[in-house]
Amino acid sequence: MKYGDLIQFDPIETIVQLRDADKSKSAQQLVNTYVISDEMAERMSQLAIPQIQFDQPVDNKGLLVVGNYGTGKSHLMSVISSIAADASLLDCLKHNKVKKEAEKIAGRFKVIRTEIGASTMSLRDIIVAELAEKLDSPYVE
Repeated sequence: MKYGDLIQFDPIETIVQLRDADKSKSAQQLVNTYVISDEMAERMSQLAIPQIQFDQPVDNKGLLVVGNYGTGKSHLMSVISSIAADASLLDCLKHNKVKKEAEKIAGRFKVIRTEIGASTMSLRDIIVAELAEKLDSPYVE
């Protein structure tokens, strides 16, 4: 028996780009292919999602995702942002605990994905400029 007979997976062929999740088909694939360990499920359901939801008042903070190159930061943020924008993607989540917790944010947000390169602008000015540009776009519903 070979390992290939025991394990089925889709090979990683490209680096996940956060903006790929802007496309519906890509967003679905990103959610489908995200493997959620029990440790990640705990972090998503106890830390990330409670900070994003707004039904229960808590001392909400921003999220800062930190990790080395290739550790899945963009994939994670693509999954969270895709579900926040489109409730139909909940069914693509493979971890039941995360799926139940993600119901609190599913489809309740207008997501604007952007990248920040080297800049001398303040973070506030960058965010305001991106919001103004994206919200003024005819493609925003």
